[in-house]
Amino acid sequence: MAQTDHTKAALRQRLRSERRALTREQVAERSDEIVRHVVTAPFFERARLIGLYLPFDNEVDPSSLFHQAARAGKETFVPIVEKSTRSMRFVAYRPGDPLQNGAYGIAEPVIDPHRTVARDMLELELVFQPLIGFDRKGCRLGFGGGYHDRALAASRSSATVTCVGLAYAFQEVPSLPREPHDVPMGWVVTERGVRCCGDVG
Repeated sequence: MAQTDHTKAALRQRLRSERRALTREQVAERSDEIVRHVVTAPFFERARLIGLYLPFDNEVDPSSLFHQAARAGKETFVPIVEKSTRSMRFVAYRPGDPLQNGAYGIAEPVIDPHRTVARDMLELELVFQPLIGFDRKGCRLGFGGGYHDRALAASRSSATVTCVGLAYAFQEVPSLPREPHDVPMGWVVTERGVRCCGDVG
């Protein structure tokens, strides 16, 4: 376990440094390419309830997907992290909704008890996940909090949610240390295209 933690920590440091070295123009250009691949993928076309995220720390920016989804009549949700309970839920969000600084400095929607619609991750049909690294088997290296994995693992056997990682091509590594609680992604989309990571459709 200690060796696994050390390996993941070293990978996080290296890959985050590479990602932070991207210019604003590079992030925008590659993110646009990734979104173009996403919108023609069958998993996006058929989904109606979609989990997205608000980008942080030079992550792939999926902002235009919110607009694409709205035009197609889809509902979009973003995660809110509860550090005290180490849990995560998704709340309805459209571009222009008010935001505030949430856990770990990541933007989150301002909760309006009269308007906010919340959903469990497993109620969504499609969830796009940010990441720091990934391998060909769909193993995802995140920040280490385990929020996505815990939300999925609770009822993974009966879940119908499709998990898709959004990444830059350089974030792929030959293999990642895997622990029992890790839940692999079904797909990863980079500027080079859509990658199937398992027996999914």
